[in-house]
Amino acid sequence: MIFQEQMTFAEGLQLTAIAMGIVFILLFAISLILEMFKHIPQDEQKKASSRPAPTPSAPAVAAAGVDWAELEADEDMMVAALVASMEAAGKNRDTNYKITRIKRL
Repeated sequence: MIFQEQMTFAEGLQLTAIAMGIVFILLFAISLILEMFKHIPQDEQKKASSRPAPTPSAPAVAAAGVDWAELEADEDMMVAALVASMEAAGKNRDTNYKITRIKRL
């Protein structure tokens, strides 16, 4: 039927519909498989949950603080503050670190 020299328009549409149906079924199956990966526990998550959350240390400088206007005025200082806070937090998103001093080197 499909391998005949002459194929009718209706047969072509039927073949197209079947092929597209197979593609969508396979895509749906792949999405289900990928969705299952969320439910597989990973070693890193187990290790991270077993470790106690790091506590921020006391500020090394008295309450001189960093002026927000200074940070907004100097883009390099803002980038330094953001990088410092990201490095201090690490992989733990629930930290609440406060930048108390930025020193230009």
